[in-house]
Amino acid sequence: MDRTLLPTTMTRIYLIEDNPLIATTLTDGLQEFSECDVIGTAATSTEAIDWLKANPGAWDAAVIDVFLAEGNGLTVAQYLKDNKSPAQRTVVLMNYATSEVREGALSAGVDAVFDKSLQLEAFYDFCAALNITPRR
Repeated sequence: MDRTLLPTTMTRIYLIEDNPLIATTLTDGLQEFSECDVIGTAATSTEAIDWLKANPGAWDAAVIDVFLAEGNGLTVAQYLKDNKSPAQRTVVLMNYATSEVREGALSAGVDAVFDKSLQLEAFYDFCAALNITPRR
């Protein structure tokens, strides 16, 4: 069978990041290196939770920065722990991912924690692997 004729479905990423330059860089990198599509962004925890409540099935993975313009990314992760489908993934991507913050994020139910400055390639690899599972 010729796979080039099959429709491709990109993993839909909702990006929670308050720095516009980093958000743009991540959006470009996710598309280029992971074949993922950033379908929306939020700069605050309130904005993110409001969007996630209004669009519960519109995303496959939420990528969350811990330090936001308002609120905290762990608040978003905690909300998602109880309000996402088992197929949806949550990832924390932050600077200075100390062991305490990693433990806090993992206890909030995230699937993975990556440091922006040290583990960007591993983050892109993780996101690329999300495309393996067929969806809907």
